[in-house]
Amino acid sequence: MRFRQTNEGFEWVFGVTQPEEQAARLKQWATTNQSLVPLVRYGVGAVTTDWGIPEGMPNTVKIEKDIPDGMSFSTIQLEWRRIKGFMDPNANIHNLKRAARELVWVQILESIHSKEAEILTSVKDTKLLEVYPQLEALLPIIGITEYAKPEPIKSKKKRTTKKKPAQAA
Repeated sequence: MRFRQTNEGFEWVFGVTQPEEQAARLKQWATTNQSLVPLVRYGVGAVTTDWGIPEGMPNTVKIEKDIPDGMSFSTIQLEWRRIKGFMDPNANIHNLKRAARELVWVQILESIHSKEAEILTSVKDTKLLEVYPQLEALLPIIGITEYAKPEPIKSKKKRTTKKKPAQAA
């Protein structure tokens, strides 16, 4: 299967309900996409590195959210050469000053689709399981046993106020 954007591939993978079928689709997709395996491994925290850029989406990034799927200037796959430089601690990108390195990151995020920018940011922050929680069920099937488990979401308890009994007049 070939997909222009990474989010389209994940939608196809999770289009079936059984984890075994999802894992088979993920493996099939990985045969045609060089960036998928590293994205998943870094995104779930199975492999960690210092990307050299702050956590989260940069404040200066201007992402156009109204662009339809498949119509962005670039994709994660097309930008992979520049992205993997952030993952490699020996890459030349780490020789740049922090501001220049962040500028390259912003340029990558602005060139790809908004959904892919969200995926790429979650990969950098090892929070891919927050974007695709159903991916966690596939990890043992595809051989990833050690990963950064997402923290459970704590539900906020509702405050209860005791009503004062009405006074007789």
